[in-house]
Amino acid sequence: MSIFVDRNKLSPRYVPERLPHREEEIKLVERFFSDLFPNVERNFTRIIQFQGPAGVGKSSVAFHVGKLLKKEAEEHAINLKHVYLNLKLESATKFVLYSSLASKIDPDLVVRSMSAEELLRYVLRYLKFGQKYVIITVDEVDYYLKCSKNTDLIFDLTRMNEIFFSEPINVLGIILIARDPKWREELDPAEKSTLGNIIVDFKPYTKEQVYDILEYRAREAFRKGAISAEVLEYVAEVTVDCANSDIRYALDILLYAGTLAESENSERVTLEHVRSVLSLVESSFTSEDLMTLNGEEKLALLAVAQSLRTRKEAYVGLEDVWDSYLGLCEQYKLKPVDRRDFNELLKSLYNKGLIDVKGFRIGISGAPVEKLSRFLEHIIGRLIDEICS
Repeated sequence: MSIFVDRNKLSPRYVPERLPHREEEIKLVERFFSDLFPNVERNFTRIIQFQGPAGVGKSSVAFHVGKLLKKEAEEHAINLKHVYLNLKLESATKFVLYSSLASKIDPDLVVRSMSAEELLRYVLRYLKFGQKYVIITVDEVDYYLKCSKNTDLIFDLTRMNEIFFSEPINVLGIILIARDPKWREELDPAEKSTLGNIIVDFKPYTKEQVYDILEYRAREAFRKGAISAEVLEYVAEVTVDCANSDIRYALDILLYAGTLAESENSERVTLEHVRSVLSLVESSFTSEDLMTLNGEEKLALLAVAQSLRTRKEAYVGLEDVWDSYLGLCEQYKLKPVDRRDFNELLKSLYNKGLIDVKGFRIGISGAPVEKLSRFLEHIIGRLIDEICS
């Protein structure tokens, strides 16, 4: 018998009906948008900023408010969408990002050959003349500025009204999400001025709050009696002490511990299952940093970790990492990327702060390579099993 009712309820991407201990933030953001309807066409774009460490509910609050506003818009027969953009995943170029925005607004929207700025104007005209409205959430703003060293995107997003000569446009709101509040220091005075100062600060959860959230999610995910309050309290304590109250970290621990218990034909998740998981994933990396990697990036990171583990050195050469990668592809029966694409994968891992580079040699200082290797092997093995099934 499975100990899970629905393991998807432990996914960081699942947004539950209720967000314990984020009720005040939700009410505040709702009030900010409270007078949009029914005279929606008279409203200028409202810009609000969310800031706080990873896993404290910023994105979930944005999704929750977006759902509430969409429901209210439907009651007034207004076509409103909430569009979520993640700059860590979708910002290779501004054109790629605006293409993603266009496809999320309307999958059938034809994107012609044009510049990024022309594409943005095209999308805004489509909204205005089609009487469609959007609220846009832009996540990982600080990551984007750190990697790109370019603030043009913030300029574009905060000055979209100027495209129609300061008339209201059909972008009713923009929610910008960042972990590091210092990201605004990268902006020039004009960009700071149009960005504004409407900021919602998300504080880390306390241990008691983490427990409440885990208890709520566990009731949705696990069979009754499959996980005890003692186990949830332990996970909450570890999450506060080791992961800065990152709820994604806690949910990963519960999912992994539950899967481990199930593999052992256990009817309950025990403290020992949690301890076994922690021995594998204890790392200075956040769970979000690892879980948001795509499959090829996970495999490349595992190749680095395995090379370091095998050679027992602080840094290993590119050839060692490449050989390890080819061996992993053979092990998992995957087609390897070419050498140039593999170097781009390593560059991506470096930009995300997951590997260190010293000349032509590579290392990892953020986690014990033994534990990191075993964690990635588990995740990759699970992905392979899902693909094969």
